[in-house]
Amino acid sequence: MGAPSEATASAPTGAAVPRRLPASVRVLACIVLVSSLCAGAIAPVLTVRTAELASTAAVSGVVSAFFLARLLFTPVAGRLVSCGLARRMLPAGLLLMAACTGAVSLADSYGQLLVLRLLGGVGSATFTVCAVALLVASAPAALRGRAFGVWSVGFESGTVIGPLAGVGLVTLAPSAPFAVAGVCLALTAVAAVLLPAVGPPGAKESVKSVESVKSAEEDVVRNAGTVRLREVLAAPAYRAALLSNFAVGWGAYGIQVSLVPLFVTARFTGGSALSALALSLFAVGGVAVLPLAGRLADGWGRRPSALLGLALFGAGLAGIGLSGAPFPLLAAALVAGTGCGITGPAHGAAVADVVGPHRSGGSALACFQVSADVGAVAGPLVAGLTAQALSFPAAFLLTASIPVLALLAWLRAPETGPARAPAAPPQSRTTHAPPHSRTTP
Repeated sequence: MGAPSEATASAPTGAAVPRRLPASVRVLACIVLVSSLCAGAIAPVLTVRTAELASTAAVSGVVSAFFLARLLFTPVAGRLVSCGLARRMLPAGLLLMAACTGAVSLADSYGQLLVLRLLGGVGSATFTVCAVALLVASAPAALRGRAFGVWSVGFESGTVIGPLAGVGLVTLAPSAPFAVAGVCLALTAVAAVLLPAVGPPGAKESVKSVESVKSAEEDVVRNAGTVRLREVLAAPAYRAALLSNFAVGWGAYGIQVSLVPLFVTARFTGGSALSALALSLFAVGGVAVLPLAGRLADGWGRRPSALLGLALFGAGLAGIGLSGAPFPLLAAALVAGTGCGITGPAHGAAVADVVGPHRSGGSALACFQVSADVGAVAGPLVAGLTAQALSFPAAFLLTASIPVLALLAWLRAPETGPARAPAAPPQSRTTHAPPHSRTTP
C-alpha cells in the first residue's frame, strides 16, 4: 500500500460542491458540546471534592491522573477505530465517562477518586478519538474546514459556559454538578447510538438501520484498508499538523491555565480579576473566530490559514509575557486566542485530507490527538521551570517559539485542500443561438 496522497479526498474536477454539512457532523458537534460542558461544570468543584478527601497538594494528582490516562489510552482507541469500531466505541466511551463522573460524589477515599478519574480519562480518550474519526468520515472534502470549525465551536463553547454552570449547580448541592454531568453524558451516549449514517458517498442511501450502518463502516475498513502511521508521517502536512497541535496543547491547554494566572498575579495589582479577564478574552477570541476560520480553511486553503493562525498565536503569547500594562496584556490574550481559533480547523482539516474518508486512520488520528496532550503536559512543566530559573518573559518567549516552529513546518508543506474546478472557458459568439437557449444582449 503506497503512501497516501496529500490530496486524497480532492473533489473531481467539475464536481458539485456540497453547501450544507451532513447531519452527522451537527450531531457530533452537539455531542462534544455536552461533553465539554460537563467537563467544565465539574472543574471548579473537583478540586474542592479532592481537598475534602486528601490534602490540597493531592489535587494535582487527580488532575494529572485524568490526562495521563488519556495519553496512555489514546493509541489503544486509535487501534479500535482502525478495526472499524468507532461507532460502537463512541457511546461506550461516553457511558464510561458518565459512570465515573456521577460516582465522584460517592467516593469516600482519595484512592477511589483517583481510580474514577483514571477510568474517566480512558472514556474521554475513547470518545474523542472515535468522534474525530467519525467526523473525518462524515465531512465532504470541500467542507472539512467548516466541519472542524463547528466541532471546535462546540468544544470551546462548553469550556466557557461549563464552569459557570458548575458554580450555579453547586449552590443547589455540593454533589449536583457531578450528578447532573453524569446524567447528561449518559443521555448523550444514547444520542451517539442513534448517530445518522456515516461513511463514503452512497453509504447513506444503502443503509436502512443502525446495524446496517455499522456493517457498512466495518466493510469500508476491510475493503479500503487502513492508513498506517508510517504512511501519514511521510506527508509533510501531517507532520506540520502534529507540530501545530502540539503548540496548541502547550500554549492554549497548558500555559493558559497554569502560567498565565501566576504571571498576572505576580506582575499586576488585582491580578486575580485581571487573570480571569485575560483567560476569558483568550476563549472569546477563539470561539468568535471559529465559524470564519472553518470557511477560511475551505476557501483560502489549509496551509495559508494555518500560517496566519500560528503567526497570530505566537505573537499573542509573546505579547502576554512582554506586556507591562493591563491593556496590552488583554489585547495580546485576544490575539493569541484568535490565532489559536484559526489554527484548529486548518490543521484538523489537513489531517482529514491526508487520511481521506474511505480508509480507516485510527492510529493517525490518535497520534494527532496525543500531540496536543503531550503539549498540555510538557508546556506547564518546561515553561514553569524556565520561569523559575530565568523569568516569566523568558517562559512566554519559549512558549511563543513553539507556534513559530510549527509555522516553519507548514511553510515546507504543500496544500492538501480539494482541487478547485477551473473556470469554464468563455463561449465563442455565434450568429445563431442554440435551440431553447437565451442569448446575452
